Amino acid sequence: MSEIDFGRSKRMENRYMPYIGMVALASQQYLAIAFIYSAIPVILRGNGASLELVGLYGTAFFAFTVNFLWAPVVDRWSLNRLGLRRSWILLTQVASTIVLAAMAFLNPKTDFVSLFLVSLVLATIAATQRIATLGYIAEALDSGERPLGAALLGWGRAIGHVIGGAVSLQLIEMVGWRPALLGLALLLAVFAGWVFAISEPLQRGDRSSATQRPSISAIFRYRGLWTTAALIAPAVIGIAVAFATVQLRLVDLGFAAADIGWIGALSNVLTYTLVAPLTSAIIGRMAPQRGLIWGCAVMAISFGVLATVDRYVSVRLSAVVSVGIVFAALAVQHVTFTNWFLGLARPGKAGTDVTFLTSVMSASALVGFAASGFAVARFGYAVTLILPGLGSALSALLGLALLRQSDKEGPARVSRPLSAEQIVGARDLRNERR
Repeated sequence: MSEIDFGRSKRMENRYMPYIGMVALASQQYLAIAFIYSAIPVILRGNGASLELVGLYGTAFFAFTVNFLWAPVVDRWSLNRLGLRRSWILLTQVASTIVLAAMAFLNPKTDFVSLFLVSLVLATIAATQRIATLGYIAEALDSGERPLGAALLGWGRAIGHVIGGAVSLQLIEMVGWRPALLGLALLLAVFAGWVFAISEPLQRGDRSSATQRPSISAIFRYRGLWTTAALIAPAVIGIAVAFATVQLRLVDLGFAAADIGWIGALSNVLTYTLVAPLTSAIIGRMAPQRGLIWGCAVMAISFGVLATVDRYVSVRLSAVVSVGIVFAALAVQHVTFTNWFLGLARPGKAGTDVTFLTSVMSASALVGFAASGFAVARFGYAVTLILPGLGSALSALLGLALLRQSDKEGPARVSRPLSAEQIVGARDLRNERR
């Protein structure tokens, strides 16, 4: 191979490795998360647990609502020579392996409290890994690459969901709880080796560790983060209600656990393979906030149509289609919201800022999870199609109102696409950088 060919090959490798790394990082992270939110609730419901109890189990993800509290530590302190991001990713991956192996020795039929506590620990580890992963992505990609990066991150999540959800349920049916979980723990250990195949993101020129020290107080001074938090909450709560119960509906209709897992897995893969890239291509042509408004409007219309059609088709068909719609909505939400969050992130504080916003999403989702079982028990599964539509519509209206206010304050900027930093909290951002 000539030096020219070798150099071209090396450049191609350096160009695509961050994207491959994102898919791998998301896959390994969401394998454990998907097992908690997809496999365990199906197992609990199949063993006779009430809708209220299964809904409350979703509070195991509490760590995702407060992980911004220790995000500055993950954003600042490197643990070993691997570098800031990779060292935290490796540590959390090894820890997830150990905890999942410990969970294998619990009985899901009788050890509900112990299972919940171990799930809480596993979710806390995953929440910490998410900080490092989001920081890696924010630093490895520039603004033009982020819509595609968000789509690929979602596709990696879909792969993790297939393994943690469908494959896990299939294995549990075939070989039992303990062997299946020990096998998943071994797979997590293998995934941990991927961290050595990616390079630590280079520090950007506008990042200075001496002057930019991530802190919790900085979050409270950055109004743009709080405005965004209030904007996204209604949509997240509504979709969380649907997501928490869509597979439980299949359980109540008599679907086998493994079949439920594969329905969810295939829906997830298809939506992140088709819907997420399409969403990425569309929002890549518009300002981040306009993309967020567009995404919320699409979700509102989709759930409105589904709630109307639900009355005229068979219950089983409607239940299966609902799974696809919910995962499609999650794909749209993930790409549009992540693109918006990455645009808001300040130099040197990417992990902290993005983690705070994802923590708000998790807190809102936690409300939806906790309320989902009670809502279905009182009003039936139809409410899980109405609430997501209403929540998404409200978020779209709030985003539109904020955009109009921004246009009034700076009409000269409307002639070209506005960045997230320009639309929300620009003044606060300038003050923070001084």
